[in-house]
Amino acid sequence: MTLRITITPKASEDIDELFAFAYIAQDNYDVALKFFDAIRLTFSQLAKNPGIGSSCKSVNSRLFNMRKWAVKGFARYLIFYLDTDEYIEIVRVIHAARDISAIFEEE
Repeated sequence: MTLRITITPKASEDIDELFAFAYIAQDNYDVALKFFDAIRLTFSQLAKNPGIGSSCKSVNSRLFNMRKWAVKGFARYLIFYLDTDEYIEIVRVIHAARDISAIFEEE
């Protein structure tokens, strides 16, 4: 069964920022497009296999059952998501080098 994907506004902002960063840092639009395609492919993978990824602890009770999974081909970029019986909610997409605990304390 394939679940539908919902993307929070914050996750959408993350994707836009990471796409722009990939383009600017690499000065290569093709790399940025590959990154964007990899995110979409990974979202599809999550929709088909919602239990993959490891659980991720958060002090925010709304994010209690959150999981994380790396973007295919871009292992340093992590997708944080919640899975329900009906859909996958993409909460954030964050580079692994960032202070992830602090980011989610602010959520």
